[in-house]
Amino acid sequence: MKLLKAIALILFIAFGAGAVQAQSLSKTEKKKLKKEIKAYKKNPVTYKQMKDRNKKDIEERDETIEALTAQLDAANEKNKALSDSLNALMGRYTALMADYKNMGNPPKGTVYAVQIGYFQLLDLQGFNEKARFIKAENVDGAKRYVIGYFSDLNKAVQFGEDVKEIGIKDAFVSQYIDGERNMEFDALKVK
Repeated sequence: MKLLKAIALILFIAFGAGAVQAQSLSKTEKKKLKKEIKAYKKNPVTYKQMKDRNKKDIEERDETIEALTAQLDAANEKNKALSDSLNALMGRYTALMADYKNMGNPPKGTVYAVQIGYFQLLDLQGFNEKARFIKAENVDGAKRYVIGYFSDLNKAVQFGEDVKEIGIKDAFVSQYIDGERNMEFDALKVK
């Protein structure tokens, strides 16, 4: 008897709420809703099962939402850490690029340089587009000096010819593959 009263109360509330929304329900929707209510009145167990099933579905959805929210929070934290790391790397990159751009300029303070020539007709300005390094390599107790590195063989050959013009007659182009010198390479045979 109490169950029927509870169902009647729920139906009354549903009808009360339905009456407020009745203006928006069509005749077909109203008929379908009345038919459904009658079926629940005849078999309250079905109504209880439906109610329990809906409650379980809501709880499962709430758990899913909670788990997804936790995953989203973790992903946002990881994203923030990666963003901070990227910003730090970009700052370091900017500083390194500023250092690189100033490589050809003398540093502040007192420094010294060795002049290796003064030429009116020889212009090596075209080779300043990238920083070039003079490197000493230890070979059999002696040192060989190389100026590089060029990614274009023709530019390296031209620079070698210009170096010969300033008096270093035995200058030639050598090849390095993955940091190792290729002793079999001969630029004259490649051209």
